[in-house]
Amino acid sequence: MQIERPKIELYQVRSFGEKFSAIFEFIRENFKFLLRACTYLLLPLCLVQGFAMEMMMKVLAPYYTNTFDMGEDVDVAQGMLLRLGASYVGYGICLLIGSTLLAGICYSMVKYYHKSPNRLRNTTLSDLKPIIIQVIKRSLLMTLVLVALFIGVLVLIISFAAITSAPILAVIPILALVVCCLPVSMALPVYVFEDEETLFSSITRGLKLGFHSFWSLFGLMFVIGFLTNILSSFTSIPWYILTVVKSVLVATDTTQSSFATSPVYSFFVYLSSVFMNFGMYLTMTLSTFALAFHYGSIAEEEDGFSVEEDIQHFDELAEKDTDIDNFDKL
Repeated sequence: MQIERPKIELYQVRSFGEKFSAIFEFIRENFKFLLRACTYLLLPLCLVQGFAMEMMMKVLAPYYTNTFDMGEDVDVAQGMLLRLGASYVGYGICLLIGSTLLAGICYSMVKYYHKSPNRLRNTTLSDLKPIIIQVIKRSLLMTLVLVALFIGVLVLIISFAAITSAPILAVIPILALVVCCLPVSMALPVYVFEDEETLFSSITRGLKLGFHSFWSLFGLMFVIGFLTNILSSFTSIPWYILTVVKSVLVATDTTQSSFATSPVYSFFVYLSSVFMNFGMYLTMTLSTFALAFHYGSIAEEEDGFSVEEDIQHFDELAEKDTDIDNFDKL
């Protein structure tokens, strides 16, 4: 007989180690659903992202050749810059879309799991579709606003330093702006899990929760980031090996160099880049779930959300319970 594990509550005060346990317990319990969702939503994006990455490498690699004819009026250097810029923009757009989809998958799983009495058992992507769409919209909007605010504040700091002819005055404000990037990362979980919060109130509340738990958040994300880099390096090994081998063969100009530049070899390099990017997104789920459970811990510590939910559920049960009223009929 299989013993059912306790439900992993979102709103629960947890220590540093308990947050790790909650993250990996949640992933282990729902790994099949997570992998299926990532495959359906992120793998097609990785096909495009791998292509953009290979276009970028063709410009940066020493065996670069003028694959795409830019015309006689454009010299090689200018053509390389144009292709490099286009590939960087394409890769950046893919990263933005991918991180938004990843947030939609992970946060919708936690939100549905938290509210559903059956957790994620027998749940399909169609069941989570409304929540995923809502989270994606909020994630994209929050990302665009935060990036715009960051750029705007940075421009103001640099402009002030340029006007006063004192670049040293920009150092401390820029460092403060960078430090704020960690606490403001709590704004998205607030915006996703607290439906009554608006965009800018979520940013304010996220900063408050983030600064209140700055060092625990820093330690958690540092360790999770270190672990993520280690895990993602394993999925990068095939791409690095194929790329290095291609570089060596072409640089030495051996008889095998023709094979290294053949369409078959290039296709395997492309597949390895798709695998690397997909593995990157899978490992990024760790940091996404880490933010969610850290938010749940600090929000419970500050506001006691679980107590409010228990009261609401108690009222609902009281409304439905008619045994006392019908006691004489039992």
